[in-house]
Amino acid sequence: MGSTLIRGGTVVNADAAIRADVLVRDGRIVALGIGSDWTADTVIDATGMLVIPGGIDAHTHLEYPIDGFTTRTADDFYTGTVAAAHGGTTTILDFVKKEPDRSLYDTYLRRRDAALERSVVDFGLHAIVPPRAQQPDVLDDLRRLAGEGAAGWKFFMAYPGTQMVDDGELLEGFDLARELGVLPMVHAENGHMVARETQLLIDRGDTAEHFHATAHGHDSEAEAVHRAIVLAESVGAPLYVVHVSSAAAADEISRARADGRRVWAETCPQYLQVAYEDYEGLGEKAAAYLCSPPIRERSNQEGLWKALVTGAMATVATDHAGFCLHQPDDLPPQKLRSPGYFPKVPNGVPGIEDRLMVLWEGGVASGRFDACRFVDLVSTRPAKLFGLFPRKGIVAVGADADLVVWDPAADHVITTENTHMRTDYNLYDGMRVTGKPVHVLSRGEHLVDAAGSFSGAAGRGVFAERGAPHLF
Repeated sequence: MGSTLIRGGTVVNADAAIRADVLVRDGRIVALGIGSDWTADTVIDATGMLVIPGGIDAHTHLEYPIDGFTTRTADDFYTGTVAAAHGGTTTILDFVKKEPDRSLYDTYLRRRDAALERSVVDFGLHAIVPPRAQQPDVLDDLRRLAGEGAAGWKFFMAYPGTQMVDDGELLEGFDLARELGVLPMVHAENGHMVARETQLLIDRGDTAEHFHATAHGHDSEAEAVHRAIVLAESVGAPLYVVHVSSAAAADEISRARADGRRVWAETCPQYLQVAYEDYEGLGEKAAAYLCSPPIRERSNQEGLWKALVTGAMATVATDHAGFCLHQPDDLPPQKLRSPGYFPKVPNGVPGIEDRLMVLWEGGVASGRFDACRFVDLVSTRPAKLFGLFPRKGIVAVGADADLVVWDPAADHVITTENTHMRTDYNLYDGMRVTGKPVHVLSRGEHLVDAAGSFSGAAGRGVFAERGAPHLF
């Protein structure tokens, strides 16, 4: 593979920032220090820039089926990971939903093969635990999957009748996760509350796209978060709450952590930067903003930022599940398949390419936290929680050379035209940011250079072996 020397930069890890050169050989970091006499096949000048570990997006949905497998997200494992690399993300953790005529275990193996064929960055897979009615022996599959690298299991507390598991199933699943050293995850919304409010809105004729946010109230999210924490504690299991959108739910997590409970949580850039007010008056085009939990009021955002600053929230992932607003010929029905009727709008928004830039702008450039905290949120903490550390998530001798040379003073405007995601819109279109990735390396291979040229091949990404989570 050859060698690369990144010279003159400031290495930023979650715990410290130091002036250091980084020497890479055969995909690993082999030296870190002031290497005035070091040589390499390729030298990258990082003067005035930061060298950070590659981003780890712990929550993506690429070529992901929804609504009974009648449609799927726009990005596949190739286009999605190309976009991820351009944004400084070098590892993704995606999800496996059981196919109707296959077991969860068999579906997992098929999806892993698909990702191996197309991904240009490294990846791992979380298993989505179906209701017992869909697969009575699912616990047996979960035991097998723990040995296949599925170190995170996701349970839906939403979508009754399709994906939602009941409290008894949560307790059984949490208990098994504790036994096997797996980190259980929850989509925390009270599915019955959301279903009831949705029906009330339909009965009143309030079905325009923006009413989606009304159906998914703050209370439904906060209640489910609280219940999941209590259930996990009752069996001695840790817990990870995905895509927290409500400040009220973040408060539940903050209180639980203050009481010593083992709960971690993520939020997403769309909840920090985009607001209900941005799409309330857009009519059918508001479909572009619909995801669950919903993008909430602007007044809600500061509570989420506070949770990131205090440590109540541990990570920032994307929940990237992009659909096109207009219908491409080569994809199943996308966002506008049922204009004016929010219950049928495919849920999900794009963001896999924008995560680091949006968080840097709102967090570091805005003075809320420093570069070390930024690295912890986007790389180190996800690596620790999901069994990838210390091979990933840190710039250190022996670690994979997943590295980003970051220009903290770059003047860049995010637009739909200059991004690489398959979707035909971008939530952050027109946003000016003051930091961006300049060079991106994945296991030592120079995927993105300063000119924005990309050199990764489909299938170069590897399945990331995952160990026990670092829960501290």
